[in-house]
Amino acid sequence: MAQTKARRASSSKLNRKSKSSSSATTTAPTSVKPRARLAATDLRWKPVNTSSFSGIDGGGGMMMLEELDDVTIEWDESANGRKVAKFVAKEETKEGKGKGKAVEEDTDVAESGLEEETSADEVASQDDEGAEEAFPDFAALAQEDLDEEDEDEHEQGQVEEEPAFDDELLPEWTDIKLHNSLKKAFLAAGYVRPTDIQRRGLPAGLKGKDVVGVAETGSGKTLAYSLPILSYLLRAPSPSPSVRRKLSGLVLCPTRELALQVVGHLNVLLKHAVSSVGDDDDEEGESKPKGPPRISIGSVVGGLSAQKQKRILDRGCDILVATPGRLWDLIKADDELATSIRTLRFLVIDEADRMIENGHFAELENIVRLTQRHGAVTQGPDDDDPVFAQMSTLLEDSKARDDMQTFVFSATLSKDLQQNLQRRHKAGGKGKGKKRSTLEDLVDKLDFRDPKPEVIDLSPEGGVVASLRESMIECVMTDKDLYLYYFLLRYPGRSLVFVGSIDGIRRLIPLFTLLQMPIYPLHSQLQQKQRLKNLDRFKTSKNAILIATDVAARGLDIPQVDHVIHFNLPRTADAYIHRSGRTARAKNEGFALQLCSPEEKGMQRALMRGLGRSHELPDLPIESGFLQPMRERIKLAREIEKAEHQQSKSSHDKNWLLETAEAMDLDVDPDLFSDQEDDPDLPFSRRVKKHKGQKKNIDVRALKDELRELLKEKLMARGVSAKYPTSGSKVIVDDLLRETGHATLLGAGTKKAYDEVLAGKRKLGQKRGGGGLINKRKKVQG
Repeated sequence: MAQTKARRASSSKLNRKSKSSSSATTTAPTSVKPRARLAATDLRWKPVNTSSFSGIDGGGGMMMLEELDDVTIEWDESANGRKVAKFVAKEETKEGKGKGKAVEEDTDVAESGLEEETSADEVASQDDEGAEEAFPDFAALAQEDLDEEDEDEHEQGQVEEEPAFDDELLPEWTDIKLHNSLKKAFLAAGYVRPTDIQRRGLPAGLKGKDVVGVAETGSGKTLAYSLPILSYLLRAPSPSPSVRRKLSGLVLCPTRELALQVVGHLNVLLKHAVSSVGDDDDEEGESKPKGPPRISIGSVVGGLSAQKQKRILDRGCDILVATPGRLWDLIKADDELATSIRTLRFLVIDEADRMIENGHFAELENIVRLTQRHGAVTQGPDDDDPVFAQMSTLLEDSKARDDMQTFVFSATLSKDLQQNLQRRHKAGGKGKGKKRSTLEDLVDKLDFRDPKPEVIDLSPEGGVVASLRESMIECVMTDKDLYLYYFLLRYPGRSLVFVGSIDGIRRLIPLFTLLQMPIYPLHSQLQQKQRLKNLDRFKTSKNAILIATDVAARGLDIPQVDHVIHFNLPRTADAYIHRSGRTARAKNEGFALQLCSPEEKGMQRALMRGLGRSHELPDLPIESGFLQPMRERIKLAREIEKAEHQQSKSSHDKNWLLETAEAMDLDVDPDLFSDQEDDPDLPFSRRVKKHKGQKKNIDVRALKDELRELLKEKLMARGVSAKYPTSGSKVIVDDLLRETGHATLLGAGTKKAYDEVLAGKRKLGQKRGGGGLINKRKKVQG
């Protein structure tokens, strides 16, 4: 490499000497020293660090932000009168890499630029050789430069040597043969020991086997499938800056938030791993300009600009994390991307059971078909589509890899599917007369290269982790708001509330906002930037409340979620496991609460049976003295919310009528919008039919003032005297002086919800109060 730079330096210096000598013979010397003109290739850009969300940069989609120092711009006027911008170095600036590409530089500036890349002895020896040799031909110099650039590209594709690492620092990772840079990253990030799914899945993945992993939520499945990919890329030749990167790994996720979270985890790990690769060079004191990243991670998700994501794909990346819908849209418009998918080295399907829901299966199946070998190609849903037919003809020349590895991970996979997967190569793996699930069809279409994929089942008994405690509150449907409000006040902390529909979120958000609760929505109809902003607010606030649909149930790793509340019960055991898995992650404590109405009791029992439970969940203790003042607050907030909704609807109808009339070039009678009584002489009536019980005019401002006064009052338990805190059946003066009592509810307990409940003793379907014993006595008497 040093010889290549020396040759380039000598040729460029000869070029500059020839120009300076020729100019000296034709022009008289002047006292003004000309400043050096710089070509675009000689500019030294410096990257600027910008803070960003996970997966989105602060510049709104820019891949990189760079700046220039010690460079100015001069405007020259061409022969046709147009002004042309020229980069000019400042007087004190030292420029390097002079290549003689039609750049006028002073001799002193050129020599100082050479000193940055070569030592003084090398420059002196090159000057002597250049003086003795004959003046080279310009065409020969150009060809020589091209050859040297090719040699540079070839040298940049060499495999980097692994840095040394002492395994005694991480003894738990000794048996797992990962790249040493990753182990250094573990040490910096605090990953002292692998989790169970990592301990069992990583050796198989590093050996090149296909892996199907089933493990509890929060068990480290992301690193279990990403570490073999990163280790492979770090041991591969480093990419050349002048050549587009080849896509090696594709990670498919069901939701946008999960995809961006995976990107964030990989970037955090690579931040330490890639920096450790260049530690040896830094120790030698060589300051090299930062180039493209050693491993590039890209994301393609819906809700963000497709053009910006396409630019990322055009630049090239090593690992692509995507949702199936947006990725398939880009594949249909980009033949080169389709070819990259076909020649993948790693295919990962995260949360596989969710990927076949919510309309993802068609796009996922089409993407999977691109990775199939010719002998395993199956009929797909888009075969009649002319776009797909044209793509199929383009892909005939490309061949799928025989060594592609497939990783399928989830927290819930059926036992029947795992058994069928293990014996799928025996007798064809298809049960006669048995109805097959959609997930089984997907697994058949995956075209595993490994005849016996490694199946790892670490799912806990009962579906949830041991560090999670569950409880329930049985109430009527109209009181769910009341008990949710009670729970959020009684047990402060980071709480995640799951509802069954977006309409439920739109009803609860204004209600709890009026009650001055820090609540944020998350559902599929929010814009992506708003979803990420709400997630970030929820993560950074200690007592925040996130109310969400099942879009937040899969894969999201939100740190320290204290409570998960099932406002509406899920209809499947898998959904319940994933919802409850947002808390009690990584061996931490967690609490899950079910709000169960009489209409949902049958579904709740079926849900518990689906989880293999035989006993009812324990009831959460309720301090009923707080319920009545809370009920008054909620009643008043509902009246305000209903009045504001009616006003908003009336204003919307009025605006719609005015816009429609304007579009049709019609005039609207102003009396239509007046609140006056109908004129009996008119042949028609303008009276609007009001709902039963609806008041004519509601003073919303007065209601808000009344609610504000109610919220200022302290809620007190029964037996607590506000006038005489040292008397009464419940004395709270000691707690007030020591500041050990509840922050918002005077006289309430201070136990966490996790410590309030024990294991349930009632069997499923058994009545309260010893109902089973009463039935036995009746049978004995009969």
